[in-house]
Amino acid sequence: MKVVENPNRFVLIWRVVQLLILSHLWLLSEVGVEGFIFLLLLMIVTSLRVRFALPAWSFVLDLIVCLAFMPFYSFAQFGLTIPIFEALLKSKWVVVIPYFVFLILYPDITEVFFWYSIISIFIGYFLFSLLTQQKRATAEADKERKARYELEQVRMELLIAYSEVEKAAELKERNRISRELHDYLGHDLTGALLAIQAYEHLEDQAEGKKLLEQIKERLVRSTTRLRETAHNLMPVSLMGIEHLEKIVQESEPLTVSFRHRGHYERITSPVWVLLEACIKEALTNVRKHSNSKEVDIELVVTDHLIRLKIQDYGNVQKHSQHGTGIRSLQLRARTLKGTLSVDRTDGYRLVCVLPIDREVDG
Repeated sequence: MKVVENPNRFVLIWRVVQLLILSHLWLLSEVGVEGFIFLLLLMIVTSLRVRFALPAWSFVLDLIVCLAFMPFYSFAQFGLTIPIFEALLKSKWVVVIPYFVFLILYPDITEVFFWYSIISIFIGYFLFSLLTQQKRATAEADKERKARYELEQVRMELLIAYSEVEKAAELKERNRISRELHDYLGHDLTGALLAIQAYEHLEDQAEGKKLLEQIKERLVRSTTRLRETAHNLMPVSLMGIEHLEKIVQESEPLTVSFRHRGHYERITSPVWVLLEACIKEALTNVRKHSNSKEVDIELVVTDHLIRLKIQDYGNVQKHSQHGTGIRSLQLRARTLKGTLSVDRTDGYRLVCVLPIDREVDG
């Protein structure tokens, strides 16, 4: 697995091995400064190749050096394995055929050089396969990372759109309630007030009794309208502190301590939904990954922010990555202009901080 993950390291090792073999042959030969110059030229080209991304045809430089020195030094033929190896790394397979022809026709080819060439070709092909595999894996990882990023962007846009639609729906409902109170309840109460003022100046008891009946009818109608409006404002499902307390009570086999304080009327419905999701997700994670049976939950609502803290003190995986549930909660918290963090250094701790919506609070 390490070979697949680090093929460039083995490419460098084989380049060094090739140069060491040539250096050893030079020391065994009687060639002096001229052989050293040959080695030096090959080392320079190899160093440039390691340091910079040379073009695919750069193996021709090594080939020219080797062909230029071969008529004078027999060990220079071993240098031909360097350009062949580099050509295979660049997928220049066409050079292998003339190289085999050279091995067959060249009169001074030794058996050692023949098998050394075969080994170099095999290693070149093997490392080329590893490099190709690495590039393919990197491309797939980049593609997956891009797709995941685009998916997160889409999810963020959907959450923002959901938040905007929810605010628009809330504003529309406010306008409807305001219009209903003004058109019906306001008119009836105003009429009843004017009738009471008129009753104070009446002297005819029969007219006064009739006027009182009208006032009573208007007040009964206003009371009924107000009761219906209040009933329509009640949420269909439970929401708020009572609902969070119910979730805590149903958290067996965990023992949960739930403390809360502040002005809960400042918490909007999207925030209540997020707080509920945070508690459920945290309790689920404690059940799955912690050996603790006791959990502390604290909810504080101040003039400026809402802070939810969930803590247990069991043993959890400290370096495990966040799951899909936590990442989704973090995304929803950012949509509400807040933050959500998880710390596993001392048990499991989830902290969600959200700002107070001043438009709603005002």
